[in-house]
Amino acid sequence: MGTQSGTLVLKTDGATLTGTSEGLTGVDPIRNGKVKGNAFEATVETKSPMGPLKVAMKCKVEGDTLTGQATTPFGPAPIKGKRISG
Repeated sequence: MGTQSGTLVLKTDGATLTGTSEGLTGVDPIRNGKVKGNAFEATVETKSPMGPLKVAMKCKVEGDTLTGQATTPFGPAPIKGKRISG
């Protein structure tokens, strides 16, 4: 499916992570988000032409940079991002 862009809006409350993921299919809530130190994991369920699609993320934040990996039904995919506000 190639490189895709999106926006994560992340909010923490202690060890709980919430927020949204915005991409080609719209805005979806972050689910099951957990924070430990500068790392987090969460899932997003979104719509796709093939039906519901579940993506699990494991990421680290260092300064203004986010790196990690998504696990999708199509296999693993790298995640890279940068802070744009906050």
